[in-house]
Amino acid sequence: MANGISAPYLMTVEETTSWIFLAIAIGSQVDPISFTDISSIADGINHAIPTHKELQISISWLTNNKLIAKSKNRYSLTSSGELIYRNASIDVNTIINIWRNIEHSFVNYKAEL
Repeated sequence: MANGISAPYLMTVEETTSWIFLAIAIGSQVDPISFTDISSIADGINHAIPTHKELQISISWLTNNKLIAKSKNRYSLTSSGELIYRNASIDVNTIINIWRNIEHSFVNYKAEL
């Protein structure tokens, strides 16, 4: 920290991907959501707006691993994604803890981030 200004925190790929996944999980409980919706919900979770690159990389990985589905430029969880979200939410009472649980499940997930 120089001159009282700290360097920005850089999230790991797992943190970023789980953040975007959580935004999709929260937002798509009724209907699939748009790229803009994902960004807005992610901002509400982390008080930061994901970059276009963070969104693209995360959505690509989540889609390739069949955790989310895309239909007409809108996104929702697949049954595998819903299972991860449900398991991450068991006995947890905060969004941050759900996010951390999702992150831990992605660290051990079958495909590399």
